[in-house]
Amino acid sequence: MPVPITLIRAHLNLDHDHDDELLTHYTDAAEAWVAAYTGQPFSRHSLETQAVLMLVAHSYENREAVSFANPFSLPFGVHDVLSPLKARITGHQAEVTA
Repeated sequence: MPVPITLIRAHLNLDHDHDDELLTHYTDAAEAWVAAYTGQPFSRHSLETQAVLMLVAHSYENREAVSFANPFSLPFGVHDVLSPLKARITGHQAEVTA
């Protein structure tokens, strides 16, 4: 189940739907990235949803991978938010309550 567009608009403080197609695209890409990073299907776990919101906001506000003002390709915190959920090479996955 994808992250609702209403939650994404609220996170971005948008009061219009003019960019919904773009936001939906960013959301799909962010959910795929989270699933690939964690090694698990996207599940709308609260940490996964937070990471998607962060990635969508970053993509929406920075249309290029990097800029001279912000030389980081991912917003700070995405790896930190998802690291407890990431399936490790050993197969160990930290237990996190939703």
